[in-house]
Amino acid sequence: MTVSLYTDCGHNTAALDMTVIRIDQLRALAGLLSLKDVAEEFAGLPLQGQASIFDLFEDGLGGVRAVLARDR
Repeated sequence: MTVSLYTDCGHNTAALDMTVIRIDQLRALAGLLSLKDVAEEFAGLPLQGQASIFDLFEDGLGGVRAVLARDR
């Protein structure tokens, strides 16, 4: 059973729930990249691989921004 985090605020609850999940995913990715071993591996990736990881952040944050802008 799915429980919404925003049942009483009158917003699009599914969009807000997905936004919270996306933020949690980005936070987890940032946490991994902050570990020394992971950072060293990241530095050893080809530029295309590094750019792909940054694209994940850009895409995720763009989605979060869209939901927040829509629910103002």
